[in-house]
This record gives sequence, C-alpha cells and structure tokens, in this order.
Amino acid sequence: MIKKILRSKKGESSIFAVILVLAIIIIASGLFEHLRLMTIATGVRDSVQSAVISVVADNWDETYSGLREGYSGGYEKTVSTWVTNISNGDVYQRLTEELGLTKEGGYYVKYAGGVMEYRISGLAVIITNTPFAPTNQKYVNCFEAAGTISVEVPLSFGWESLPPMKLKLTLKAGFEPKF
Repeated sequence: MIKKILRSKKGESSIFAVILVLAIIIIASGLFEHLRLMTIATGVRDSVQSAVISVVADNWDETYSGLREGYSGGYEKTVSTWVTNISNGDVYQRLTEELGLTKEGGYYVKYAGGVMEYRISGLAVIITNTPFAPTNQKYVNCFEAAGTISVEVPLSFGWESLPPMKLKLTLKAGFEPKF
C-alpha cells in the first residue's frame, strides 16, 4: 500500500511526507533531550569529582609520609602518640563557586535563563585514612575519598508531564605518595 501511494502521481504522498517529517522531528527531539541530559550529568559528575579531588589534595600536607614502610596516611604526632588528622573540606562551597549554584532548601540549584537546569542534593563524602603502621602491606588501601551525590534534571521540549531524570552519582579519589 505504501509503495502504491509513493508511486502514485495524484499527490497522495504529500500526507505521507508530512507524517515522515513530523516523525523525524519527534525522534530528533528525543535524541537531543537525551544528549542534553547526559551532558549535564557528565558535567556535574566531573565537577563533583574535581571538588572531592581538591579535598584529598588539601590533605596532602597532613599525610604522614611513611616512605620507609611504604604507606601514608593523615596523621600528626602529638606529645606521645600519633593521631588522625583529616579535613573533609567544604565540597558544596567548591561546587557552588564552580557551577554557579544557589541554595534553596535542601538543594543546590543551577538556573539557566531563569529556568531550573538541574539541582543537586545528598552529598556524602567519606574519607578513608590509611592505617598507621600496618602489619600486612598487601591489603593496605591508599588515602582516599569516596562520595555520592543525587542529581535531578527536569526534562525540556514539552515533557513536563514526565518525571525528571534522577541520578545518584558515585566517585572516588585517592592519594598515594609518588616516591
């Protein structure tokens, strides 16, 4: 039937051409929306990872360099013992400066032209310190920070009836002495 319509010289294929163009526009809109969502998610992930790496880098001068023993960790010497010395930093502050976020309730929101582009929440950063003077060097982890954050991106292109894309991003950054 479609073959017959396309070969017809009566102008019946003009309706089919309009339907085909509309279908291509809808598919392209969906593809562009997917690319926009992935671009936002990648940018947020990279920024959060950069902020967490900065926290680890800020702790580098606090790490005990156990070069002879082959490990390092965030420790400082008191009068008689070694105690943990780690700073969690302020990752949200770094993100606010880097991404241009504004705080609204429990969320940090990014606006583009007065419209919410995305919002983040639920940041959790856990810093794992290397054990001091471990007995077995094989199973010692490096000084590292692991984090998670929730990202919510509303859909555009008239998709207001659909729920926003929600992601939970995880990341990890570590510090090992080079020498």
